[in-house]
This record gives sequence, structure tokens and C-alpha cells, in this order.
Amino acid sequence: MYKYLLLLFLVLFVNNSSAAEKRDTGFKLDVIVKGFFSPEVKQATVKSVRSGSLAESEGVKVGDLLIAIAGCKIPSCPAHIAKKHISQPKGTIVNFQFKQPNGESYSVDIQLM
Repeated sequence: MYKYLLLLFLVLFVNNSSAAEKRDTGFKLDVIVKGFFSPEVKQATVKSVRSGSLAESEGVKVGDLLIAIAGCKIPSCPAHIAKKHISQPKGTIVNFQFKQPNGESYSVDIQLM
């Protein structure tokens, strides 16, 4: 069931091509969602960071946990809200909060490309 929900979320959240143009944050996430009719982001872990991106220069690293996107706390952020934040027009600045594997948290503002 979780694999189906993860696939559905990835189609709606990551490959957001039908509702709005896909935006580049400079990093990609492995995302786990919970729920079917009103899915929530349960966990989001950085799986890659594009070389030369603002995310890389701001210190985003593979393995960091995304703990909030524009103030929407993870776990429990509704998937449609998270999607809305990263689907804004190019040039919009979005705040992402991360937690490193050592437990330290940090915040970065990334301009959507």
C-alpha cells in the first residue's frame, strides 16, 4: 500500500508537469506519504543535490531530512500544500528547513528555477 501511495505522490508532487511547470530547487527528494484521500508528507530525505546549484552552496547534503517547506512541518504537511509551495512561479523564493544526520537543523531560502 505504501509503495502505491509513494508512487502516486511522486507522480503528483515531483513530476508536476500537468498542473504547472516543473520547478527546480537544486535537490531531489525521496518522499514517503501517509493517507490516500488527504495524503500527508510523512518523510522527505534528500537523495541528490545538483552540482553548482544554490542548494549545494547553501549546504544541502544527501541524507538530510526536509523538516518543513515554507513553514509547513514534516511530518504532517498535506501533500497538496507542499506541492503548491514548489509549484509557484519561477523566481519565487521558498524556505526549506532541513535536519542533518547529526541532529543539527538549518534553514535555506531557495529561488525556484
